[in-house]
Amino acid sequence: MKKLCLAVLFLALSFIHVYADIPEKIKVGLFYNSTALERVTLLIDGQELTMLAADIADEKLFTSDSGVIAVNGRQYRGDIILRKDDAGKLTVINEVDMEDYVASVVSKEMSPSFEIEALKAQAVCARTYAAVNLNKHMKYGFSVCSTVDCQAYGGIEGEHQNTIRAAQETGGEILTYNGEPAQTVYFATSGGYTEDVKYVWGSEFPYLVAVPDAYESSDCYAYRWTRELSPERATQILAAKGYDIGNVTDIQIVSATDTGVVYKLKVVGDKGEKIFTNESCRTLFGYDVLLSQAYTLGRGGITVNTTGGKASTANLHVLSADGVTAYSSEKLYLLGSAEAAVTTPKPSQNFIFSGRGNGHLVGMSQNGANGMAKAGYKYDEILTHYYQGTKVSKGDNVEHERI
Repeated sequence: MKKLCLAVLFLALSFIHVYADIPEKIKVGLFYNSTALERVTLLIDGQELTMLAADIADEKLFTSDSGVIAVNGRQYRGDIILRKDDAGKLTVINEVDMEDYVASVVSKEMSPSFEIEALKAQAVCARTYAAVNLNKHMKYGFSVCSTVDCQAYGGIEGEHQNTIRAAQETGGEILTYNGEPAQTVYFATSGGYTEDVKYVWGSEFPYLVAVPDAYESSDCYAYRWTRELSPERATQILAAKGYDIGNVTDIQIVSATDTGVVYKLKVVGDKGEKIFTNESCRTLFGYDVLLSQAYTLGRGGITVNTTGGKASTANLHVLSADGVTAYSSEKLYLLGSAEAAVTTPKPSQNFIFSGRGNGHLVGMSQNGANGMAKAGYKYDEILTHYYQGTKVSKGDNVEHERI
């Protein structure tokens, strides 16, 4: 899976009911705040213009006969707005038809090679997210940005014939719960089960609950994964984040859900200890260490090759006449056509995380959606599976909750 999960700050949710139509156009921030520009080069109907911040009094609109404008070499449909910000730099905004926006987002957030019904499910999710977040970046003069802080958007470069079709065939449709647009968060891979939002962001939405993800292929990236973390590296990470517990001596899973998602993690140091909850149990050590919150934790061990791939002896259990016991010695006996004893290196004291899935695990699994589509499910069936109790609706005159 080439895309990362969408970052949504559920802890900042405010329940403000807004009565509004889903707009035909949406304003997308291309450069703003820390990425605002001193100058912008526009290509409009074959004419190149270089605009400096000094050339803009407050705000200026640029249109084209062709309906396409290039900004610093990248083409966008619709209009371009240049706004001077408080620092005297240029905020660059693309005002684009909603369906053109959706077509570009879908191919940036999901592989265009996925089944069309999965792409259509993603299109409804993208359009619904945009509708819910119309005021997210209003202080900068636009609705949503072009990065994964909202949804990845790449203009014409991001379009694909399959994603254009997905947007067109679901035109104007959003996902609703009790007549209001839903929070359509999504992620890459679950490894077999999604999770309830309350164990990730601490929120409660009746449609964002744990569901089985039976159609996801085990060949997906991070369907199963193992990562290793040394006590020294763990100490460095915590110190850099301002946690003064000294040298890390132990990490313990305190609480996990029935599906194996860790929502309370204890880190012990020689000067104290700290409890981390919900999504912090994934983000604490960085996404390169923990790909999701669904993991088990072992200590030490060595890596051995098996018919199923690499495995750590930290999580190895041995079946013997005395029952199942954890492997803890330095000698491993293998029984095949001939018995052999293998002397293994001395186990390290590193922490071994063995997990499933890639992302926050809330809402729709993109690889799971593709698996459901391959199994014959339609996009509305995919959506109502991952978002329990919702339905696909035309996005006119609906109330919605916004962030």
